[in-house]
Amino acid sequence: MTVFEEINALFQDIPRFYTAIAEWMAVFMLLLICRPRLKKYLFALVSAGFLLVQCSFLYFTRIIGPGPLWVICMLAAFLLMLVYFSVSADENPRVSVYCGASAFIMAELAASLEWQIHTWVNFIHPMERWQRILLLGVIYGLVFAVFYQVEKSQLTEAYRGSLTWQEVATALLIVIITFSFSNISFVQKNTPFSGQILTDIFFIRTLVDMGGLLILYIFQIRVGALISEREKQAIQSTLMSQYEQYRQNQESEKMLHILQHDLKHQIEGLKAETDSEKREAWVNAMEEELNSWWLPQRTGNSVLDTILTTRIRRARTLGIRITCVADGALLSGIHVIDICTIFGNALDNAMESVVQIAEEERRLVHLSVTARGQLVFIQVSNTCESEIRQGEGKNLLTTKADSRNHGYGLKSIRYSAEKYGGDVSYEVKNGWFELRILLPRH
Repeated sequence: MTVFEEINALFQDIPRFYTAIAEWMAVFMLLLICRPRLKKYLFALVSAGFLLVQCSFLYFTRIIGPGPLWVICMLAAFLLMLVYFSVSADENPRVSVYCGASAFIMAELAASLEWQIHTWVNFIHPMERWQRILLLGVIYGLVFAVFYQVEKSQLTEAYRGSLTWQEVATALLIVIITFSFSNISFVQKNTPFSGQILTDIFFIRTLVDMGGLLILYIFQIRVGALISEREKQAIQSTLMSQYEQYRQNQESEKMLHILQHDLKHQIEGLKAETDSEKREAWVNAMEEELNSWWLPQRTGNSVLDTILTTRIRRARTLGIRITCVADGALLSGIHVIDICTIFGNALDNAMESVVQIAEEERRLVHLSVTARGQLVFIQVSNTCESEIRQGEGKNLLTTKADSRNHGYGLKSIRYSAEKYGGDVSYEVKNGWFELRILLPRH
């Protein structure tokens, strides 16, 4: 018997038990990256249960050889992986299908690579049972550790939230083609892509799985780059929108100055009214209307004054009370666009939060701008009754249904603050949400 014949005699197909463990580990690894749906103890119980189900299913179907039934078994195994991910992760269906497909091809590569190494090592030096288990643990551990590091950097919150069904379908197609070509030799040997010798078949399977996963990663990187560019454009659009809003509000301020001037002259004339009751009622009504449109205090920064004026007016129509203690002179070294971005977004987010509170007397927003040594300390606080969800990179998850086109408010604030070497943090404390911004003084 030749060496190749001896190797062929040793080469057997991957034990289904090994494949089941790889499939479970691939999903488990992705679940460590995505948002959890279950508490830790419940997640541990669910994971243990799915590991048992996955292993049992593939073990009891091990007698089914390559053919239509085998394809159905592999599809059922994929569906089990999908159910495990969907039950355990707080993600939308697009992310679940995408991660299920990624986990499936990762599991195929891990199982194929491990078994190929296992067979060669066992041919050179026959292994005991404990050595086989040790080799399985070491190779799976290394492979999935590498997968985890790659996916952690690519499968970000923004990436998952921006996935479309078209992108998911593309990923599924890559996985299906890869799986088909990697296993074609087991189903049909008489094709241009099939191998005849078992060593070739095993090598083809590992190589094709590796190539398919690489293509999937390249696709993922490309989609991630497009998402990052789209997010950057959205942030820039938000910045310019805030600035344009400021410009429009500034024009309104000029008109109000003219209106105030005219009203003062009208009040002078009305005071000459002979009927004292009519005169007083008229004067009081005009003064009350004027005061309702005018900001009762000045901060020392015209840009901040304009932003506060417009927000306070809008707040009054929504039953929101905004209070302010601000030294606007501290903002002299900050560009107009960044002042608009920081304070416009912070106040808008606070107002959007408190307007959901049923009792108007609890719709409170407070702004403060103070000096702390060589730092400018900005704090925007608002009463908060809803749950705050934190995403990656210290960003908050938007509560709006259209999450793809919203959620850039805090990112825009952070973007502007970091331009000056500043920092942004937030905390929910005693029913209040507090946004804190630290900027160096210029």
